[in-house]
Amino acid sequence: MNKLKLTALLLGTVMCFGTFAGCENKKNDESDSSAVSDESEDNASENEDTESETEAFDREGYNEKIMERIEKAKVADKAPVLGKIGKTVTPAGDEKEAELGAYHESDSGVKFYYNEEEFPEELMLTLEAYFNSFADADYTAYTSCAYPEYVEKMDEYLKKEFEYDMKTSFGTNCTNLAENMKGEFKVTRIKMDVPQQYEEDKDNLEAYFESFSDVLGEGYYEKLKKEVDKIYDGEFYIMASDEHGDESLLVSAYEIVFAEKDGRYYVFG
Repeated sequence: MNKLKLTALLLGTVMCFGTFAGCENKKNDESDSSAVSDESEDNASENEDTESETEAFDREGYNEKIMERIEKAKVADKAPVLGKIGKTVTPAGDEKEAELGAYHESDSGVKFYYNEEEFPEELMLTLEAYFNSFADADYTAYTSCAYPEYVEKMDEYLKKEFEYDMKTSFGTNCTNLAENMKGEFKVTRIKMDVPQQYEEDKDNLEAYFESFSDVLGEGYYEKLKKEVDKIYDGEFYIMASDEHGDESLLVSAYEIVFAEKDGRYYVFG
């Protein structure tokens, strides 16, 4: 279940954000590398080439650079500035992206794939702003999208259990994303679906918040339902382009929860 991977992510116990290509198979990849070292020189040379490509991204240097900015950032006291999403665009059958289906394009150029009856436009734009905060390593922007109580409680939990704070966790996640794109990146497409029911006898949202019980407390879901207007459960996909303009899938089939309150949409994550 993706929400369990999300819990691990936010506690800083994994080195990947969402379901990156190759991330889930990291253990197997490492085993394959060991096996290759015992084979022919040609295979060993090929393996060295792959490693040199991976080392092209200076993870430590990138993280150090963004943490200087993140440490100085303040928690947002305003809502994120959202753009607008245009009318439906249906690509012609001979266009390369036709197989992806119809989409809505925002005024920032991001293409959205979603059901308007299931997810409001402002929710989708908040998801864009949320993910852009990781691309820009902008902690203030991140906190403008996240549910305030979640940020506060997670920060307290991380300090108590792991001796680092929410800013450190955020910076690590920014670096993980940049490393997977081999540098800075730009969000290009966002798809949102209604997820399948994960457990036959339990509502997805109930199970989701149970996975955060150590952080948010027992019974938090019932408490939250009384405080907000509506809670949304989604499964999203993100595509992004790297510094060379090459587009690739960055996050696939990852669960995310939004709370709607007083006209704003907040992310739990």
